Amino acid sequence: MRRIVSRTLDRAGYEVSEAVNGLEAMEIVQRELPYFVITDWDMPVLDGAEFCRMIRHAELPHYVYVVMLTGSYCDRLVEGLTSGADDFLTKPLKAPEMLARLKVGARVLELEDRLQLLASSDPLTGLLNRRTFFEVVQKELSRARRYELPLSCAMIDVDFFKRINDTHGHLAGDSVLAGVSGRLEQCCRKSDYVCRYGGEEFCVLLPETDEQGATVWASDCRLSIAQTPIDAGETSISLTVSLGVAELRGGIDCPEQLLELADQALLVAKRQGRNRVVAFGTLKKD
Repeated sequence: MRRIVSRTLDRAGYEVSEAVNGLEAMEIVQRELPYFVITDWDMPVLDGAEFCRMIRHAELPHYVYVVMLTGSYCDRLVEGLTSGADDFLTKPLKAPEMLARLKVGARVLELEDRLQLLASSDPLTGLLNRRTFFEVVQKELSRARRYELPLSCAMIDVDFFKRINDTHGHLAGDSVLAGVSGRLEQCCRKSDYVCRYGGEEFCVLLPETDEQGATVWASDCRLSIAQTPIDAGETSISLTVSLGVAELRGGIDCPEQLLELADQALLVAKRQGRNRVVAFGTLKKD
């Protein structure tokens, strides 16, 4: 049966990995992170129900759609759904039905992705929202501690944003925020995280970057924004940003503490006249 399913999926254009038992299948799920799993109910080592429960309890980066094969649909339906299966196929297997159910699963996964995006992103800029950003910072903080890696963050504030709103209107202000978010993303690596922290304030997390490197990044970012006006409908608006950077150091146990250091540096940058970068480490020397 496994080989029949594999050949059918391969011919339909799916990339297929096979396992001979539930434990091996779970190892493949954790290693290869598939979007679909088709599993038999009766398997050695782990049966299909226990395999489903393991998938649902695993910390995976995306939802896995599970289709279970069974010879007795009605008797095992409730137990299978309770264990975490999304759909069932009864034996003998019919290839058109299996492929049709996978298409249904693809629509479910697409909807799941959309909902996840809405829940994790800022609607105006598309950046990470504050809640999701704090989750990311916590994970990166733990990783930095575990592997003794540097970790820095930058707080960014659009200078005189209220004046922009008062002069050009709130729609133009929204365009400015979207434009700044785009500039920030252009300045970042794929491993960096950009968040709209609130109002005209942004935050960027820079993994494996010390405070000196973060200061260089922030200076480049400041210049990029200051040198090129942002299109806002029928007008272009020139603006500047102030940035405060801070590095993970002893005594920091949570995201709020790291961001608080960057925020302190940002406040100094604004007090010194804005349109500048201040590193928290330099404040300690004053």
